[in-house]
Amino acid sequence: MSRNRHLAWALAGAAVAVATHGAASAPPAVAQSRPNIAAAASSPSSAGLPRRGPAAHGGIDESDAAPDIAGPIPSDDPSRDPDLREDDLEPRPRAGQRAIVRDGDLGGTGEPPLLRDGIVDIREPEAPQDGIDPTVVDTRDPEDYQAFENPPSPFDPLLFQIEETEPILDRRPRRLFAFEPYDPVGIRAGSFVLFPEVELAFDAYSNVFRSPAARSDTALAIRPTARLVSNWRTHALEFRTSGTLSSFNEFDSENERGYLVEARGRLDITRRTSLQAVASRELTQESRSAIDASSVGDRADLTTDRAALTLQHRFNRLTLQLRGSVTDQQYGDVAAGGIVMSNDDRDVLTTEQALRASWELKPTLFLFSEVAINQREYQRAAQSDGIRRDSTGERYRFGLSFGNTGQILRGEVSLGYGVQRPDDVRLADVGGILIDSNVAWRVSELTSLLFSARSDVSETTTAGSGGVFTHQVGVEARHAFRRHLIGTAGLAYTIQDYAGVAIDEREWRASLGVEYFLNRDAVLFGRFAHTALNSSQPATDYTSDEIRLGVRLRR
Repeated sequence: MSRNRHLAWALAGAAVAVATHGAASAPPAVAQSRPNIAAAASSPSSAGLPRRGPAAHGGIDESDAAPDIAGPIPSDDPSRDPDLREDDLEPRPRAGQRAIVRDGDLGGTGEPPLLRDGIVDIREPEAPQDGIDPTVVDTRDPEDYQAFENPPSPFDPLLFQIEETEPILDRRPRRLFAFEPYDPVGIRAGSFVLFPEVELAFDAYSNVFRSPAARSDTALAIRPTARLVSNWRTHALEFRTSGTLSSFNEFDSENERGYLVEARGRLDITRRTSLQAVASRELTQESRSAIDASSVGDRADLTTDRAALTLQHRFNRLTLQLRGSVTDQQYGDVAAGGIVMSNDDRDVLTTEQALRASWELKPTLFLFSEVAINQREYQRAAQSDGIRRDSTGERYRFGLSFGNTGQILRGEVSLGYGVQRPDDVRLADVGGILIDSNVAWRVSELTSLLFSARSDVSETTTAGSGGVFTHQVGVEARHAFRRHLIGTAGLAYTIQDYAGVAIDEREWRASLGVEYFLNRDAVLFGRFAHTALNSSQPATDYTSDEIRLGVRLRR
């Protein structure tokens, strides 16, 4: 036992000796990081300098224990940088300079320090951007320059992706105009999203028949709609259906039984080439204010079948678009006083071809020009004068497009000329200036405006007239008084000029509306509209007021 104890004491002493010798032979950490300073301290010229450490306080002098190792750096070492701080060896701020900010320091750096005399910046200056004057500083508020920059909008949750079959009817400008506190979330069905909606309303009319002798009535209406839209990375597919079912309290002839079924598709052939198509069928009851509409008896059923195809290719800034469409309109017979009146002479088949060229100035501004021709073929000659209304037409347009993805402006506006030439020489040509617009402008986060205009030659069977040149312009405003309370106001003006006969009509329509969003899925609404028609024909002027109150449910 004593022998083992002596062996343990011997091993412990050897370990202490080795540790002491290793510590004495290791050079100081500062000397390793600053070899030039260590060399200066170990030179004969620095041998007489006072030393720091335990020796200064009566402890062991490290130089005596290891004479071949450089001693500690003296406090007044002449090789030290006088601008270095004692704690972290960083330069002290000079007069007029701000303190250096290190990791963990709070606050910003403020203004940069002034350059010292004699320091020259040899870096290459940055080249100015095209169209930007480097000497002019933009001092506008962000809200001001964003109105002109018009950055692209984020992903549209309603998935309007097939809109090129007839650009003037693009739904995306109205989408920007009709801002809402909530967006429908839809119901996911695989890679599709279903957007269902139904509107329940109470309607009141002061002049149901739109005639000088006003008759009032009320009605209950239900209007369901549904959209099934694909949510794919490429290509797109959409199915849409809607219906109208109303029941009047007194005049059954004004009841509505209508529907719409539509299918749209987009095939992305390449990144620059796409093919879009649409096919639809719609059944409505003709409005009492429509051209050639009967003011007595039942309203005529109007069935419209339409198919359209669009091929679009983008070269670089130039985009070419080729469109073609076929539209077939069939008018049902009307019964009045036990007599059935046929509308076969109003049935018309219209084919149209158009070529559009667009040039991109920037992503939110395009110049475009368009040429379109059409052919209209009637089933039979008009009963009014025995003349067949077959014709051919031309449309020339030039305009501006603001794109359909911006957060400030969307849509297009154009000016042009159109003419429709009847095949029968007994009917005069119908032509004039074309003004078309479908532009939405978000004035602010609370207010938006929608500018609309359409010009075209409408069909008529009026004796001696080959068509009606129609102009319609309007503006609509939308404002959020509260997040959930939104008001609307609109004003529209329509001119209908009958060619070949002395009939001229002017119509004003003003509207007011309010919407209150109970939540994401339910909206209460109310609308009021006033219509006034002035015509050159005697005893045809009228005024009409409409009120609609209801709730809209959606998902």
